[in-house]
Amino acid sequence: MSDLFQAAAVLRATHHRDPGFNLFTVLRSNSDEVYLHSRFLAYLLNPQASHGCGNALLKTLLHVLNIDDFDVETASVHAEFRDIDIFIRNSKGQAIIIENKIYHHDEDEQIYRYDQLIRRQGYTAITNLYLTLDGSEPSEQSSKGVKVDLISYETDIISWLERCVPLVARDPGLRESVFQYIELLKNLTSTDQGGMYMSELKKKLLEGDNLLLVADIEQAYKEALIDLQDQLWGRIRTYREATYPDMPKPEDTASRDAIRNYYSKSRGNRQYGLYFALGAMAGFVYIELNHRFYFGYGIPEEAKASERENLHKLSDSIPGSSGKSTDLFWRFPEINIDLVTLPRDDLVTLRDPVKQQAIAEDLVDGMYALWVKGREFALNGR
Repeated sequence: MSDLFQAAAVLRATHHRDPGFNLFTVLRSNSDEVYLHSRFLAYLLNPQASHGCGNALLKTLLHVLNIDDFDVETASVHAEFRDIDIFIRNSKGQAIIIENKIYHHDEDEQIYRYDQLIRRQGYTAITNLYLTLDGSEPSEQSSKGVKVDLISYETDIISWLERCVPLVARDPGLRESVFQYIELLKNLTSTDQGGMYMSELKKKLLEGDNLLLVADIEQAYKEALIDLQDQLWGRIRTYREATYPDMPKPEDTASRDAIRNYYSKSRGNRQYGLYFALGAMAGFVYIELNHRFYFGYGIPEEAKASERENLHKLSDSIPGSSGKSTDLFWRFPEINIDLVTLPRDDLVTLRDPVKQQAIAEDLVDGMYALWVKGREFALNGR
């Protein structure tokens, strides 16, 4: 075992490369779904865009995704159309809806609502695509039975972009943009260490019992992630109880079993956390985990329309939400790590007790501020 680790360490030291300059990460957060990913993808797909490739890039994506019989000759592409991240349509009544979820936070009935919206506009052949880093499924509350095809940045989008390179090769600026975007996606999906490093590492794994040992390591790695996430939830609980004892006792679904299920890849294993009733008005505040930690306002399904309206009014009055304008307020913490794909930097952050504590305090402080605002809003009238 020590020989395997030593060999892997030597290979990493020899061949591993850190990400270089990337204009996308300079201008935007690499997880900015709307202003970076959706807009750039829509630009490339748009036959009328200034890239000069016509519908060739759109055709290539449809080929990669095995979407046949979609008429691209009359196609138009829109970013942020009625809150739909990417909307592709043509004059024959065909439409493609792409819901772009870099870090997977579904609204209730989101996919269902978008599908119904486009159907009301007269489109009869609708393809719903759910785009995430790794091909994750949407929540059942979001799709409500609507057929959704899963696509991923890791396989589908990177593959499409690599096929686009020859199509954009004559324009140096566009070509370099596509190259840099591919590098960004490979970094986000932890697939950016190919070539000699991975080739030599694979050879080492096939020696002796190394492959069997790696299976054991993989299980131990999963257990270590469970421990680290459990520690973070413990810090959240401890800090909240010590700092804000005036809050009510929460509904707590962030059990160790829930954390274990989180890494099982089974359906319905997301969105658990701590939930605190507002008390003075309908609704609650929460700290929750999907792909990432976040906090915000929530409303029970059985709430009346007037109660929903009040909470939306309160939510709309608070700046800084990470969600869309139609969402109730929610926000990521400043240290915003991905608990599913765990890029290298996020893994280093997760195992750091100081940064764990900073995440816990940011989440709890932000949630408490929302709880106080809710009580003030109820007291001062609507």
